[in-house]
Amino acid sequence: MFSVLCLCLTSAEAQGNRRGLAVRKARVTHFTDSLKRSFSGRLNAMASESVKTSDDSDVSLSPYMYRLMGQGMYYSSTVKNNFTIGWDEDGADDESTTEAIRYREDVNDKVDDLLASAYISSPWIFKHYDSQFDGESLVSGPEDVRPATEQLDDILDNSSAIKDVTEIVGDLDVDLKVTKPNFWKTSGKFSMQFTQNYFSENWYKGGNNNGTMLSQLTLTANYNDQKRIQWDNSLDLRLGFVTTTSDSCHSFLTNNDKINLNSKVGVKASKSSWYYTFSMQAYTQFLPGYKSNDRKMYSAFVAPLDVNASVGMDYKPSLKKSGCSLSLALLPLSYKLRYIGSDDENIHSAYSMVDVDATHDFGSRLEYNHNFKLLSNLSWKTRLYYYTTYEYTEMEMENTFSFSFNKYISADFYTLWRFDDNRNPAYKDDNLGYFQFKEYLTLGLSYSF
Repeated sequence: MFSVLCLCLTSAEAQGNRRGLAVRKARVTHFTDSLKRSFSGRLNAMASESVKTSDDSDVSLSPYMYRLMGQGMYYSSTVKNNFTIGWDEDGADDESTTEAIRYREDVNDKVDDLLASAYISSPWIFKHYDSQFDGESLVSGPEDVRPATEQLDDILDNSSAIKDVTEIVGDLDVDLKVTKPNFWKTSGKFSMQFTQNYFSENWYKGGNNNGTMLSQLTLTANYNDQKRIQWDNSLDLRLGFVTTTSDSCHSFLTNNDKINLNSKVGVKASKSSWYYTFSMQAYTQFLPGYKSNDRKMYSAFVAPLDVNASVGMDYKPSLKKSGCSLSLALLPLSYKLRYIGSDDENIHSAYSMVDVDATHDFGSRLEYNHNFKLLSNLSWKTRLYYYTTYEYTEMEMENTFSFSFNKYISADFYTLWRFDDNRNPAYKDDNLGYFQFKEYLTLGLSYSF
């Protein structure tokens, strides 16, 4: 099956007398049988990782296994890879490494292991070393056949220039299916939670009947060409209602109302995890916002509408754990537009924009986002937003802990801290100042796609 086996038998027959010959032949026969089984087993294992041959044989040979088919020879690369003490960085993986290159390296490592075992157990089989044949053909055949290593190097070095597969395989019939890579990754999550409380009129502790509903839709579309460009897009929509019998002015109030659109384009800086980044964010709400037992409107759709455009650097390390991501964007140049598309004087007063419909500010901005998968069914998502014009500051910090009971039922614990000293001083709290806080705990239906 292999020329190495033939060399075993030839070298054995050239030794000593008949008795010694019989002993050596028996030893070589035992070794060649085990070597053959080992070769076949490993080749079959590697065959499952590559394309099967057209004749559907038991062993699908790879061109990278030519060292097993030639003369019994010591290869310097095998000795170096198996008998040299070195240090291999854990997890080192170049993003530019293709699947084909990783397969070639894996096959070469397995062939090196097999040859190294044979070098130790039966060194008499190998009577040559590769430097003896520098510049000469290592395969039998016509004189114009070049060494197999040179042929493989030519194919790999010129792979980008090959336009017709017949340049490599000649007249063989080849059926290829070319699939264009898709660098886009899209996802979405929809959830809806309900709570309800009812108290009889004679309930001894008193209380207000109420019901709440919260719905959320999150859509993402991210582009990553695995080399230089990353483009992250997300749309976060939330709308929730609460009903209370104690409110004489409204049948229900919104307790969560948000439209948040984010887009961020990054170009990789050298080989690091830093990206030159341009970021845009726009956010407003769906419905008018009121307070309990108060008919004044404090916010509405595009009242206000905030739009941020920023330039800076984004640190996005590659995390090994699946489902985890981290991003820290430092954006020293940031422009902010605040627009109020309503004539309501109370809204203008709440945002200190009595005589204008729009304001334009320049400052600096910081964005931090992470999504960690703590357990298989527990995740922790954080968003930190900080913006300052060096005259006023806006800051928001969201934390969401999501626990999935199964594919359709989940629970969310959500907290939001907000600071904004650009508001009318009348909205400054005696205890919290310009800090604001909100939290909720929900249980309900969810679906990811």
